[in-house]
Amino acid sequence: MVASLVVGSALALGSIIMVELLRSELTANVVETAKNESVNIVSLVQGGELPNPIPIPRGDLAAQVIAPNGKVIAYTPNLAGVKVQYKFSAMKGTAQTVVHQSNNSIVQVGDHDHNYILVANRVNVAVPVETQAAKTYQVLTSKGKKKSQVVFGSTAPGDYYVYVWASLQSVDQSVRTLFLILLAGFPLLIAVVVIATWLTSKKAFEAVERIRVDVDEISETNLSRRVYEPDQGDEIARLAHTMNQMLERLQISTEERKRFVADASHELKSPLSALRTSLEIALRHPGEVDWQSTAKTGIAESQRMQHIIEDLLLLAKADAGQLIDSFRTVDIDDLAAEECQRLKVLTDIRFDLTDMSAGRIQGDPERIRSVVRNLLENAVRHANSMVWVSLRTVDGHVVLQVADDGKGVSELDKERIFDRFTRLDESRSRDQGGSGLGLAIVRSIVLAHGGKISVSTNERCGHGAQFTAVFEADSCSVLESDAFPFPSMDVNSSP
Repeated sequence: MVASLVVGSALALGSIIMVELLRSELTANVVETAKNESVNIVSLVQGGELPNPIPIPRGDLAAQVIAPNGKVIAYTPNLAGVKVQYKFSAMKGTAQTVVHQSNNSIVQVGDHDHNYILVANRVNVAVPVETQAAKTYQVLTSKGKKKSQVVFGSTAPGDYYVYVWASLQSVDQSVRTLFLILLAGFPLLIAVVVIATWLTSKKAFEAVERIRVDVDEISETNLSRRVYEPDQGDEIARLAHTMNQMLERLQISTEERKRFVADASHELKSPLSALRTSLEIALRHPGEVDWQSTAKTGIAESQRMQHIIEDLLLLAKADAGQLIDSFRTVDIDDLAAEECQRLKVLTDIRFDLTDMSAGRIQGDPERIRSVVRNLLENAVRHANSMVWVSLRTVDGHVVLQVADDGKGVSELDKERIFDRFTRLDESRSRDQGGSGLGLAIVRSIVLAHGGKISVSTNERCGHGAQFTAVFEADSCSVLESDAFPFPSMDVNSSP
């Protein structure tokens, strides 16, 4: 209905404009023709020799020449024997030429046409005007009888009036024809628009209805289903494609959540089962059990569960966007030095800090410490004998690198290593205390600070893993001029 109303209004307005333009153009042509004929007659009057009747090129033209005494001295054949047809009062002033449109009846012009153009000229002639009839005309007397009349003679000098009439019958006929064509075609065109719009919208809404039915049948248990995608490539097709992409993201998110819950349950089940087993054995054989050893085992398993729960809560905050409490100035070099000093007491692995320089960022100190600690503990766990720690400020970014001389990470596992509960080999076993959440926490914290993290092969020894974390430097940091080579990173935007 809206399309039909808009198209109908546009067609009606366009039709009116078209008709008026046609009428104006044709009328202008008629006026120009009448003016040209008037100029020709005026030239004859000024020349002093005026033929009568006045020759005319078209039947829809008529002319009269009025002498100063008010008599008709010349006329066109279609006005033979007719008295003065017009007395133009405006010609009494200084006007020389007047164009006037009227609908008064002149039966001799244009087949009883009531719409015409009059071009009136006043010509001042200083010499007599000679008129001579070209032939004899049969005119009606006042009693209705025919008689022959020959017009000729001479008139005195003075103001002569030349009247030329041009019928607008051809203009009216052309306009009427166009109007009838538009009037006949208007309903047909509106009907075509209505049918085309109806069929097009019906086809479009069929696709919408099919998409709606598909969406209505999708639930959490069948997120693998997808909605219908039309092949016409329009907005509805793009909407369906976007909805399918959304469903794919929801499916991946739901699967990850289910897998996360299952992995978390499994991780918590192991220490809980060990704690329960040791307590049940102690209760069944109270006299044969070393209660001090049992208590130590229980404390160790409870601490392990506590660490897993804390890590899970931290990841839950990261998913909810509540990982960072407040931003303050953090000196990463101080945190790295403290963590390395702590680990030196607990391991025989050597630490190389020769590439350490100052690095300051804006962030949460405890979360940044967690990043440094997890990277160092991960490197110590996999290193054979050496861990390298490097910190540089380059081009407005603080680059932290932690590398080891262990087995390294294969190309296929460089992205998967940051997933939750991921253990790539036997060295990442529960017996060594790893839950598979450390690197996932590291990536979540780095991303929450607007940074990036990646893993590559250790450049110093040709094997082992090298983790590179990049943060935006604090505005108060001093930038070094030398470039620091670090590999290009392609890190997912979400854990």
